[in-house]
Order: sequence, then C-alpha cells, then structure tokens
Amino acid sequence: MGMDVTDAIETRIELREYSDESADDETKRAILEAGRLAPSGKNTQHWRFVLLDRADDLETLADNSPTGGWVADADFAVAICTDPAYGYNEIDAGRAATHMQLVAWERGVGSCMFTVDRATAREFLELPDEYDLTALLGFGYPDREIRGRKSRKPLSDIAFGGRFGEELDLEGTGQDEG
Repeated sequence: MGMDVTDAIETRIELREYSDESADDETKRAILEAGRLAPSGKNTQHWRFVLLDRADDLETLADNSPTGGWVADADFAVAICTDPAYGYNEIDAGRAATHMQLVAWERGVGSCMFTVDRATAREFLELPDEYDLTALLGFGYPDREIRGRKSRKPLSDIAFGGRFGEELDLEGTGQDEG
C-alpha cells in the first residue's frame, strides 16, 4: 500500500478478468469502509451495501446481467442500495462506488461496475421496497499485470474557463494527452 490517490486515479481501469486469488476479510472491510466514508447529500448516509462473496451468488448475478457475465469469475461483488427519498441517491451511490474502487485498487484489487435485471436482483437481494438497487460492482485480483494506461481526450478538449467553450487558461492544458 504505497499508492497515492493521484496514482490510483491515473492507473485504475475497469477490470473484468480476475485471478483465483481471494481477498481477505480485512481487504473487503477496507473497501466497504471506503464506501461508508464517502460523502452523501446532506450527510444522510442512506446507502446500504450488500457484500456477495459466495460463488453461487456471483453466478446468479452473472446469469441476470446483460453486461456482467464476467462477474461469475470475480472474487466478490458489492450491491450499493440507496433510498431515493433523499434525492441524491444516484450521485451518492457514485461517490461510494468511486471510493470503494480507489481503495480496492490501492490494495491491488480490480473492479468494474455492471448492470443486472433489477426486478430479479431486487428479489434475489431481498431488498426492501424503499431502497433502490443503484449500483453493482465486481471485485477481484487481476489475472495478469495491469499497466493502467488510459486513452483520454486532452484536458483542453473537455474543460473550459469561465463559460462553456471558452479556452481554459491554465499552464500545460494545451498539450495534455493523458
């Protein structure tokens, strides 16, 4: 654990292929704690996290996902459930997911968000009516060395100064190829 936040942001990529190595309880707890410590609108902390680390549960998620069949091979998954009554549920789920993914990556654990048939997953998770199944993440150790190279537009193409479309006047923004 020597990675700083900038390193984690620069090198973390969505990972869908995992080794057979299992994360220990301390690592799973650290990932869940990162979600718990994320900010929430008006500090409502309305999210609830469901850790799924049994092979049959991961298989069920995979079977009910149009995008996440790979999660059957993940070490574990986390369902982020939020209460839409607070009005910030999707933003807050994104905040929690990002925190979880960055702490996971710091510990060498990759991750990726995926979708499922919500009605089936709600029933499977026994989710109370007042909660939304807002996000699902699969986690596991990479099955190969990951270089974490990203193809991103230069900052000068996506960030503006003062008004949309106006050139950003910061040193170095014209040549940023990261």
